[in-house]
Amino acid sequence: MLGAALTATWRVPVEAQTRRPMLYPREELTEAAGYPALVRFDPGRAELPLVVFITGGGVLGRVAYGPPGGRTDDFLCHWLHEEGFPSLVLSYPIDNSGVFDAAFPLFSMTNWAEQSAEIIARYVDRNGLPANVVVLGWSMAGRIAEPLHAALQRKGKGIELFVAMAGASALPNTLPGLDHLTPAPSGLAAIKGAYVDWLLHCLADQNAAAGHSVLDAARFTGEMTGDFPVGLAASAMRYRNGDFVRDSAGDALEIGTAQYRAFPPLALMTHASAIDARHALTDRSTWGVYITQQLCETLIFSRPDKLAALPSAKWVKLDEHISHAAQRLSATLPGNHMFFLGEKGARKTVQALKLLRQTATDVAGEISRLMA
Repeated sequence: MLGAALTATWRVPVEAQTRRPMLYPREELTEAAGYPALVRFDPGRAELPLVVFITGGGVLGRVAYGPPGGRTDDFLCHWLHEEGFPSLVLSYPIDNSGVFDAAFPLFSMTNWAEQSAEIIARYVDRNGLPANVVVLGWSMAGRIAEPLHAALQRKGKGIELFVAMAGASALPNTLPGLDHLTPAPSGLAAIKGAYVDWLLHCLADQNAAAGHSVLDAARFTGEMTGDFPVGLAASAMRYRNGDFVRDSAGDALEIGTAQYRAFPPLALMTHASAIDARHALTDRSTWGVYITQQLCETLIFSRPDKLAALPSAKWVKLDEHISHAAQRLSATLPGNHMFFLGEKGARKTVQALKLLRQTATDVAGEISRLMA
């Protein structure tokens, strides 16, 4: 059970007061920004940035490191460790009785960003790691890019590179299927009857591609999924008085939809699977908007004097660099929405991460030299 500091934040059910959470090895239940979180940290080389995996809608971060008894090389954290990266996996509170004791239907994007930033800063300081981290935002966690960067900056930290992994962007109305989420009795968004069957389809496809069961479907649903706060979903819905109501303006403000200059450096990992057609067909365009705008706002438009004095030959090169930047900063990986599951997918994901880090450095350097 969590300590007294947490019980002051929410009411722990009587039946939960004698129950111990069923944690995997090296997992820890912690508190940050007034809410519980499930975390797992793996050390690495001190000179490398912390790689933070932030999970998506209704799925615990366990999907990044797998259950006890599983093949560790089928999971992302194994290959991050092989490359020397320290890693931190974060799970916000969902309705999974094996981990969390209570539901938090009002948990918001702001809460999520503040909680994540507090935990990241804690582990960076505790382990003497670089202040700027790499963030892998899977699925719904693509929406956390701007508010997380802002929250980290308030703590003297930052994001070296935010990589959306088949992630929802800050553009509105790009995932209309989530408009049909309905409240469970807890007030959380119910995943059963919404999209859990689709996730299981993705999982089955990844298991088939691996040639063995990377992750058992029953174990995945029982130990890694649960209803989640609707305010995190890419639907602009909010929980109010027992129902879900639309708040598009509030949602856009929370996720920084139009705050291009406030975003961290961005990159994209996606796939080409028809199982997840919306991400396969639109990720490169939706994230291309933010990749391009962030580069222009932070490296070009913020220096109008330099831009005005740019010789024509340099302008042509700058135009070329910008027109190709989003493509260079995108990687299409084999697999589906869960492309990082299975040895091949997990290993290729880390290889793509290394390449995207170098490319992001190259792109920013090329633009900066042209603007010098």
